[in-house]
Amino acid sequence: SDLPQYQVGDLAEGGIIFQINEDGTGLVAAMEDLTEGATDPYGWGFNGYEWGCYQQYVSGADGQAIGTGYQNTLDIVAQNCQTQNGGVTAAQAALSDTTEAYTDWYLPSKDELLAMYNTIGNGGPEGNVGGFQNNWYWSSSENGFNNAWLVSFGNGNTNYLNLKSNTYRVRIIRAF
Repeated sequence: SDLPQYQVGDLAEGGIIFQINEDGTGLVAAMEDLTEGATDPYGWGFNGYEWGCYQQYVSGADGQAIGTGYQNTLDIVAQNCQTQNGGVTAAQAALSDTTEAYTDWYLPSKDELLAMYNTIGNGGPEGNVGGFQNNWYWSSSENGFNNAWLVSFGNGNTNYLNLKSNTYRVRIIRAF
């Protein structure tokens, strides 16, 4: 195969590689949390994003598995989800971002986030090489009309009872 032989943790493809498939493709996380257009409407002391579409179902944005984050993100943006406090949604911020000249970033699904935690976060063999905060990160995986899934990068816990109108951190990913 002519594909580059990456290892998890390598700096390549615009960030830090955290998933490699048997065919040489995989997933890479941006080096830093997204902050462009982030807000702190609740005075929590950090800038984050609302998930958006509070009290609405988003058609199709319920994928949780690895490989579903991109379609989730497209579905959220296609529905033109609005925030409660102004500012851009997590999905819109992810989709509009250009980092390291790549424009195909998206908001990870729940299982994609968990994979990040377990490889380049506190759950990984080398520790938190991704430089994540000990805080909650949004996934693109919806859970009903009020809530969406979060993953804690402090301990790897997941939570599905998170109001879409709350602001949390975002770490975008892309496939290669």
